[in-house]
Amino acid sequence: MAVRRPAWNDGPVAKTTSPVHHYLHRGDRVTSCVVAVARTESGPAYRKCGKTGSVWRVVPGGQVPQTCLKRA
Repeated sequence: MAVRRPAWNDGPVAKTTSPVHHYLHRGDRVTSCVVAVARTESGPAYRKCGKTGSVWRVVPGGQVPQTCLKRA
């Protein structure tokens, strides 16, 4: 899963077109207590990992869609 960092013109929340900072691999453990909510008028902000959503989890180096993370 790509960890995206918001571009200078994206605002505080990443988009699916934001630049990739690095990748998380299956089995990597990250701790994230902070969320960033992408607000759109036309529905969900992204469709990743087979689900739609608008909440991004802030992880070291950037942001990841919440639908792609598994809670431990």
